[in-house]
Amino acid sequence: MTETLSLTFMERHFGEAAEAVGDALVAAGSEAHSRSLDAKTGSRLATNHAYGSTFWLALPHEVVARLMPILEGAAPFPPAGSPYDLLVWRDIAILPVKVMETGKRGGRMRARLSDLRARLTKINVAAAPEPTLFDDAFALDEHDEQARKAAEAARTAIGNIASKMVVAAYACNPTSGLRVVKVGLATFDAEGHINFTDSEQLPLTRSQTPMAKPKPVIGESFDAAPRPKPLLEAVEDDMTANGDDAGTNAPE
Repeated sequence: MTETLSLTFMERHFGEAAEAVGDALVAAGSEAHSRSLDAKTGSRLATNHAYGSTFWLALPHEVVARLMPILEGAAPFPPAGSPYDLLVWRDIAILPVKVMETGKRGGRMRARLSDLRARLTKINVAAAPEPTLFDDAFALDEHDEQARKAAEAARTAIGNIASKMVVAAYACNPTSGLRVVKVGLATFDAEGHINFTDSEQLPLTRSQTPMAKPKPVIGESFDAAPRPKPLLEAVEDDMTANGDDAGTNAPE
């Protein structure tokens, strides 16, 4: 149990493919940004309408295309009324969304809410509200039961293709490019705020810094190496010896 809790969201849901899936999701966002930027440039419009409209459609296409070769058995699924496919793998479906630049509340991301997005994310059981002194156990149990029933109804409505809807939320714009990719189980509130119950923010770049190589010691063995020679300098006055410098005095 402790080992499971120590794993990241991606590791718990995608196992050994977690890093490859994370990299593919980030790459999908980067490519969708490039395609959207081309659309904005080609439109010659001062607004970002061409950018946003292209990103909305290009992102799911890039996600499906990049994850299909990585996740064995994955397949595209066209939800009813959707202009794009979702990737389905085992009991997981992945819903990529672009978040809005404004309208955050309490640090929560916000996306434009549609009937499709609300319907798809209802398959995730909504988190219970934080209990207060005035709540009783019966009321909280009733909320949990209603949430489970709503999730079951939502799964049936989409043909029981998945029991979990993983939301991949992307923050990006034409000026700054891709800034944040957050992935997790989530639902939307009535205003489009994303309520993650279990999530992970993906690194946009992975460190490629090679480990420093140890420097060889001159000599056939450690004790055969020449001893280091200390650098000795004459101390000119008391100020230097005490480490005090008139030019670096702390303010009084």
